[in-house]
Amino acid sequence: MTGEELLRSRRAIRRYQPRHVPDDLVEAILDTVRYAPSSMNGQPWCFIVVRQGETKRELARLKNAYCPPEKRGYSADFLAAAPVIVAVCIERARAYQRERENGVLAGAYLMLAACEHGLGSVYLTAYQPDDPTLATAIAALLGLPEGIEPVALVPLGFAAETPPPKALRALSELVHAERFGRNTPPSGATR
Repeated sequence: MTGEELLRSRRAIRRYQPRHVPDDLVEAILDTVRYAPSSMNGQPWCFIVVRQGETKRELARLKNAYCPPEKRGYSADFLAAAPVIVAVCIERARAYQRERENGVLAGAYLMLAACEHGLGSVYLTAYQPDDPTLATAIAALLGLPEGIEPVALVPLGFAAETPPPKALRALSELVHAERFGRNTPPSGATR
């Protein structure tokens, strides 16, 4: 699969086959994630690999309990059935005040590496911008020390669903030339 094919084919997977995901496969995926970009190359990531059923059920409960009202249609109950959940965490001292950005980039690399290795995944935030309660609860559950904070939860498993292709907005709605609202490059502009 080419890089472009990988980017175009990855989908959010919330249903997983009841198959074990081998430790060496998870390790290979996380080894790839180390190549994600980070602010000033601080490489601030910590990954907590969760397999225990009780911990997965509690992560699902926490995500549901702190879910914003507009997202209540997306239950996190499926986390309990995922073979693996990777908590993407950030060491604040190495993040150069870019904790969330670094965590999101690592989460994206994690999902792409999982897809490349034949696993499905989906990205769930482990924080809320204006309320630290969810992140604090997840940190306590996972035993995170002071200075390490959770940014994302990414379940991994062999897909038990095949979502349809994404409906995408037209590129012309997204790309603007020089200023917002200009959908075509100005005359004489170079690419």
